[in-house]
Amino acid sequence: MSGKGKDEEKREFVRFDCVLPAEIKELKGKKNLIGRATVKDFSNIGVKLTINFNLDPKSRMDLKVYLPEKKLTTSLSGEITWSKFADKKLEIGLKIREMDKKLKKEILEWISPGWIEHKEEKKKKK
Repeated sequence: MSGKGKDEEKREFVRFDCVLPAEIKELKGKKNLIGRATVKDFSNIGVKLTINFNLDPKSRMDLKVYLPEKKLTTSLSGEITWSKFADKKLEIGLKIREMDKKLKKEILEWISPGWIEHKEEKKKKK
């Protein structure tokens, strides 16, 4: 046993809890609306989603994310890096490969206004 608890996990980027509606637009070459999803956490490099259907790890996915409070919609592409069942739904980790940087920053600022300060503190420590 390593002695590290879940809270002691070392991550390069902080993940911020959220609940954002999303639509899966493309999966493994299949286009159109594939299914609905919920973004449960968001970081500078990835998102955690919950969905109601099974997916293959390493699949590529195109996603449309909504931020209703700001009337903001953005698309992103990523690769599924992990999946697990929780509460009768599938949770997946999606590593972001392509996303508008300005919109990503805007989402992160809305979810957690302190994320920029954290990012700057981390740079100073290096």
